[in-house]
Amino acid sequence: MGQSVSFIKLIKLLNEAPDLTLKFNLLKSALELETADLIALANEVNDYSDLIEIKSDELTLKSKVDLFDDLSIFKRVSGSGRIAILDKIDSTNSYMIKNARNLASGDVVIAEVQNSGRGRRGGKWHSTFGKQITLSVCYVFDSIEKLQGLSVGIGVAVAQSIEKFGFEDILLKWPNDVYKDHKKVGGILIETVPYKQKIKAIIGVGLNVYADQFGKLDREYTSIFETKEDTFKRNDLAVALINNIKRTCNEFNTGHSQRFIEAFKARDELLGKNINVETVQGIYSGRAAGIDKKGALLLSSGDSIMSITSGHITFIVNTRDPSEE
Repeated sequence: MGQSVSFIKLIKLLNEAPDLTLKFNLLKSALELETADLIALANEVNDYSDLIEIKSDELTLKSKVDLFDDLSIFKRVSGSGRIAILDKIDSTNSYMIKNARNLASGDVVIAEVQNSGRGRRGGKWHSTFGKQITLSVCYVFDSIEKLQGLSVGIGVAVAQSIEKFGFEDILLKWPNDVYKDHKKVGGILIETVPYKQKIKAIIGVGLNVYADQFGKLDREYTSIFETKEDTFKRNDLAVALINNIKRTCNEFNTGHSQRFIEAFKARDELLGKNINVETVQGIYSGRAAGIDKKGALLLSSGDSIMSITSGHITFIVNTRDPSEE
């Protein structure tokens, strides 16, 4: 399922050191590296996040990093499945798909750094060191029909995981975005792989946990926390996510998905807004009217309401109801 590489070991050593500082000789001995390799390793970390100050004979971590702990997570996760925490990876979903033959239901991959994470329609989801959660869960469903509306269910699972830590402003934008204070805080990507007579679903979740520089993006982003909380660890949210995702998958697989539809309706970011929906059949405009019992978007236009199972949402600047035109 994957092995740790050394730059996480370097961060762990500095994270636990007095004043977050260690001499070269101690680090070289612990990591079995020469000076040039040690400096190269520190620079590799700084390529992702400016974390390490390199001095003449010592390294200093500029601030403590909230690292994942596989044992802490594993002890609190329910059900079967293995957990792998990888230092850096292109995408947790891509990794799982490449290794799908070796995956069992309940397996989880978490990345400290994800540099080519994927969203729907080819969007990118990059993770900054120690500030986000990027993970994927494999779950085996009895048939493709069992996955109907699953993105809605996973959205609810993610929202409820965040709400567990005291947040009441988590909304869901159909079909796969998570919002806080009406800004995007995370996303969901569900992909499938045939497995004998069943279906392996790879469920990817990316969340901004701590405030970060999001750069030039096509929409406003935010994070769950503005600053690092002493009483909170990313491990805690990862455990909540994994357990809720597994539970949700089990309920969908056993035909008990209706409660997620109702829970989504209470968190519907789009409800009542004028939107465009880009689908393979064309672009449709109207007012978002919620979702149906199968998790499809309901779009009201004039005297009709249409049901859309898949599409990309854009907001309409003009707030007039299309039925009034």
